[in-house]
Amino acid sequence: MRKQLLFTTMLLCGLVARAQSCNCDVTLTGLSATILNLVWASNVGYSPGDTICIPAGNYAGIRFYDFEGTATSPVVFKNCGGQVTLNETAYSALEFKNSKYIHLTGSGDASYTYGIKITGTGSWAMGIVLSALSTDVEVDHIEVASAGFAGFMAKTDPDCNNSNTWRSNGFVMKNLNIHHNYIHNTGGEGIYIGYSLGYKLDGGKNCNGTQVYGHWLENVDVHNNVVEDTGWDAIQVNLAHFGGKVRDNSIANYGTKGHWGQSFAMSLGGGTYEVYNNFVENGLLEKGWGMQVINGESGTKVFNNVLVKPKMHGIFLHNRHEFDDVDEGYYVANNTIIEPERAGVHYNTTVLHPVDPADLYRNQSEVPSYFVNNLVVDPGYDFEGGNTWKQNQESYFDFNERDTRDSLLTNIHSNIMTRQIDTLGLTDPTNLDYSPSSGISAVVDLGSSLTSWGIDFDLENATRPSGSAFDIGAYEFQSGGTSLRARVSNNKELEHVLNQNRGTLVYPNPARTSFRVEGSSHDQVLLRLIHLDGRVLYSGSYEIGTPFNVEEYTAGLYFIKMSGPEKTETHRLIIE
Repeated sequence: MRKQLLFTTMLLCGLVARAQSCNCDVTLTGLSATILNLVWASNVGYSPGDTICIPAGNYAGIRFYDFEGTATSPVVFKNCGGQVTLNETAYSALEFKNSKYIHLTGSGDASYTYGIKITGTGSWAMGIVLSALSTDVEVDHIEVASAGFAGFMAKTDPDCNNSNTWRSNGFVMKNLNIHHNYIHNTGGEGIYIGYSLGYKLDGGKNCNGTQVYGHWLENVDVHNNVVEDTGWDAIQVNLAHFGGKVRDNSIANYGTKGHWGQSFAMSLGGGTYEVYNNFVENGLLEKGWGMQVINGESGTKVFNNVLVKPKMHGIFLHNRHEFDDVDEGYYVANNTIIEPERAGVHYNTTVLHPVDPADLYRNQSEVPSYFVNNLVVDPGYDFEGGNTWKQNQESYFDFNERDTRDSLLTNIHSNIMTRQIDTLGLTDPTNLDYSPSSGISAVVDLGSSLTSWGIDFDLENATRPSGSAFDIGAYEFQSGGTSLRARVSNNKELEHVLNQNRGTLVYPNPARTSFRVEGSSHDQVLLRLIHLDGRVLYSGSYEIGTPFNVEEYTAGLYFIKMSGPEKTETHRLIIE
């Protein structure tokens, strides 16, 4: 049976030209289009650093066993001469078992962005699998166009019959680099990395009375992937206890089956992560939840992400174990969260799985986490004026316990919380462009510096800050000019600023006692003064050019919305 399913060759005469054009050291031939292809390293004459080519064509699944390169000379597997299409009806489409230092790439032909395409798998199978103690693998430029379950899976589940798979025996899956892939139309997760259970306690596996845990992961980088139309979570990573990154991914229409707790854009846990520069758009049915971090450890950072209309919370954080470092919690910064079903961010530190039983249900309020420079627009929660301790801010940043909120008040700042997206001066929210449209956008130059956190770029990898200070939200306006505050601080600049501001100016700005509106095409307008959280503090008739007293209002950023017979304008106002 083994020989019947094995299809490997050295360079045959008829394939020499193609092999040379692809820089192949080995080319696989005789691959079946109907039977799962099994390829053992022991039957392939290769060395570390060699390139093994799969010729363009249509095949059933391929399973590779025991291939091994080195850290500096991985074994490269790639398509050659066109696109490789895999359609497997019973099993996973492409799998590596017990292999290490491998680079799988679909970049073998410049005519195809995704030179390896998976069009079918078994009903509960995967597009690509790294299993059976495989480690140190790079995967790029693969399209998974259909998968019965996950599009990509990387893990070795603990097996009672193989103690080598137990965490206690030291195996670590490390150095995974999963990038520039297109994964869509999956029955389960888009990308699924790591065993789902067992961070510190509750391993989920009992072997003859021994609690068994899944292996750790180290240095996992999931980036620049497009993940769409997934039945369950778009991206799930667990047990990356060192060096976990999920960044620069585009995620849309995920969690379409609506399974409770399995519908996240990103579900991360059991380790330390940096989650940044991801763009997440819920589907038309809006079944996809936001992102969650369960048992993210001290130093976990979530920044520069955009989440559009997520079900439940935009970002859900819960450390169910004790923090490893009581002097450092989470950093949540410069995210743009649009119309979450509940809160923009929910934060819970109640210990549910304590190492020390005395810690059960302890609230870790003493651990400092930070929520800075975030833009949260129109959350579904509405605690304003309620009869609980949760008030307006908790609609945007919700805390499981009051003492957690109170202990972190000084760490929650420079955020914009509003129900009035049209006051912000964003480029084109209707078409999902939430970047500032100009230097006078309400989000520009009002943030706190986060360079000490290593955040010096925005979602588009442009430099932060560009103006006089960080902008609020995921985007940094690239101006090079002076900020609005600087431009309007001098009376001699009045005429210049009028010209720059399309003829209408709220002046002086910043205002200490009063402001006036100059240059409007109307004599009388309906003027509304709007707080950052969306509350309308004043609404009434205003005569252009007359002083408007602001002494009764606290210092901060406000919006002025002026409605005339022909148009409505929105401007920002700083009250000092």
